[in-house]
Amino acid sequence: MNQITFKQYRNIDITIFCVLTAIFETIATLATNRWFVFQAMSVTITLTMTCIVMMRWGNECVLPSLIGALVYCLTLNGSVKQFVTYCGGSIFCLIAVPILKKIGKESIRLDFVKRSAFVILVYLLTITGRWAFSLIFEQSFKSFLIFLTTDILSLLFAIVVLSLLKGVEGMIEDQKHYLLRLDKERQKEQSANLNDNF
Repeated sequence: MNQITFKQYRNIDITIFCVLTAIFETIATLATNRWFVFQAMSVTITLTMTCIVMMRWGNECVLPSLIGALVYCLTLNGSVKQFVTYCGGSIFCLIAVPILKKIGKESIRLDFVKRSAFVILVYLLTITGRWAFSLIFEQSFKSFLIFLTTDILSLLFAIVVLSLLKGVEGMIEDQKHYLLRLDKERQKEQSANLNDNF
């Protein structure tokens, strides 16, 4: 079997996360809308997926972020205001990418405080984005507080999931770094095997 290229691997990987985001966001939104109608808070998988893809690929994190927002609005038969607010606001996650690179992905992956701060940053940027786009329709600070409190469980969920995934080989690691590391380890192992044979 021919080996896939790095570009093909990247595209497949991102597609899988986008599909998973769409599926789980649909389930979570339907569950909240049908069974937990009177709950003030909801849980969404989008923040978690956005953070994972950001750690793995960087700017491509905007794809699951947009898909999650789009699925949420479609599932609820959202208004134009909701589509603009949620989809537009999801783009703000990109602001975290240069900050992530500056601090260092590996440093964030290994340190609980930095990892939690990273998730909180992405969360706050997304909320701020939603609020900024909501100002097109209604100039109110109250909407910011509503966005902030409604998805607080999603924030806690994302922090827990990323902490659990830290121990999974390559899961929240920069994929270029991860593949290069695997290649070096494989070459080292092959070299050791050759030396053993002589």
